Amino acid sequence: MNYFIKRELNEYGPYSLADLQKYVASGNILLTDLCRSEGLTDWVPVSQVIGNIPVPAAAPQPAPGTVYGSTTGAGVSAGAYGGQAGYSAPISQYPPPPSLHWGILVLIGVLTCGLFGWVWAFVEAAWVKKVDPESKALLYYGISVGLLVLMFGAGFAEGLAGRPGAAYSPIFLICRLAGGIMWLVAAFSMRTSIEDHFNSKEPIGLSLNGVMTFFFSVYYFQYHFTRVNEMKQRQTGYPG
Repeated sequence: MNYFIKRELNEYGPYSLADLQKYVASGNILLTDLCRSEGLTDWVPVSQVIGNIPVPAAAPQPAPGTVYGSTTGAGVSAGAYGGQAGYSAPISQYPPPPSLHWGILVLIGVLTCGLFGWVWAFVEAAWVKKVDPESKALLYYGISVGLLVLMFGAGFAEGLAGRPGAAYSPIFLICRLAGGIMWLVAAFSMRTSIEDHFNSKEPIGLSLNGVMTFFFSVYYFQYHFTRVNEMKQRQTGYPG
């Protein structure tokens, strides 16, 4: 028996049960994708079709140039990100990571005294929110920047009032400490979401270092986003 896969408005197939197992193992078909058998119109999650049937730990590589069929009338290809050249799969339902090269980001960050890094943190957090709707990183970055703006406002007000040592006022110090803490909370929240995404939804085996996240979060994340985009371009022709 053959099966069809539906993701959003697109249908792909037909595939045999062995094909489903293989592509689920490679991450090209998700257990949450919808599936139906030939001759039926009811769609059910792939997980119900696979059921208790073991999924191979490593999917065998098909013949080079193999392209999945599509009931929409056009073949589509998107290779497995783990380096298995020749795999073809339905187009990813996830948007690509921010595409600015990490080296350019570092250069612009230096030229703007770090201000562009703040802006880019929101760009990265917005992408994470798209692939992980439960992510709170965007909110945490907003709170952090709000506290830092309040800190500078408090310092400016102290200066206008003619009080020396504005940088040591209680409000200034509290806002500075709280803003820094919220920035780190946002960074590590993003780290968790990024690792989860690239180890489950788009499995490439990504692991992010905690020390690098602590000191260079925005630039460190973009370094890996650049590598991911280059990998997709190299293996699948995925636009970066």
